[in-house]
Amino acid sequence: MKNHRSILLSCALLAGVSTFATSGCAPAPPPAPEGLDESARYMIREFYREDAFFGAGVQGFMNWFNDEGFELVGEAATAENTDSFTVNDLIQSDIEHLDLADLAATGGRDVTTAAGVVSLAEMDCTWKESEALLMRSDQDVLFDETWEGYERTYQTDRALFEGATQTEEFAEVDVDLDRFGEFDPTPYETSILWSLNMVDPAPLLGVDVPAYEMFLDTRHGIYDVDGEPTPVVTILTFAVDETYSPNGENGLRQSYSIELNVARPGDRTLRMLAVWAEPISALFENADSPLALNYAVNKSLDASDRMTDVCTGAAEIPPEE
Repeated sequence: MKNHRSILLSCALLAGVSTFATSGCAPAPPPAPEGLDESARYMIREFYREDAFFGAGVQGFMNWFNDEGFELVGEAATAENTDSFTVNDLIQSDIEHLDLADLAATGGRDVTTAAGVVSLAEMDCTWKESEALLMRSDQDVLFDETWEGYERTYQTDRALFEGATQTEEFAEVDVDLDRFGEFDPTPYETSILWSLNMVDPAPLLGVDVPAYEMFLDTRHGIYDVDGEPTPVVTILTFAVDETYSPNGENGLRQSYSIELNVARPGDRTLRMLAVWAEPISALFENADSPLALNYAVNKSLDASDRMTDVCTGAAEIPPEE
């Protein structure tokens, strides 16, 4: 692999965990967060931080996976095991840096009412294949049972980002990314890809939620994972505003997710997705009902299986237009 952003050994010893960097010793990042709940919250909160802080979150997620998360790989959620997949609530400081509407129509945004789950799958895709699928603008073609319509506007240079995937040469993110301020992302476009999406979910059990606006931002690179240089693709998404059906009975009040796609031996990719959502539906009383939580877990597993099918040739999709 080329240009691994290698940090001097003395820097690594000071930092404990970090991304590989190209030069010098940056201030030591915080230690890796401990456990699923802290790692998932950390990755939402620190997604736009410089590489060393961001890499600490990647290692935290992998520590949790190595300790206990591996038991959930490929497991479906059922009425008996819902608690195994739940993630603790986000808090307001985890999302205050995001570009969110204030939800004035429903008395303000209370992030604690969005319930969280995690799902894990190991896909028969290389990390480059999985990234290529997830970066397509026509996600409704790839995940045709999830999206009825999908429009993506790339806000940074997709060609530079995807070119870096092939060469494995990534810009060091040596500053915090002021995503929603007056910030020039140009020097970092081989490492980041920002997009704004208008998504239209497919109806579920007769419930049809209107289209809504969603940010989907991606970071990729070679990170120090368990002491080994490892390709990782990380995706942050969040819905900008709430959306409701014409009668107001069904909708989506808020949604946030963090996804890690980690290269594994044998040309496989570990996909870990933590998502917090507050759907509104007559089908269940609240967002943390077992029906809602189990659906979110199993829908994610279905998406991972779909990607495996495409990568292995078991399913075919047309080229992106």
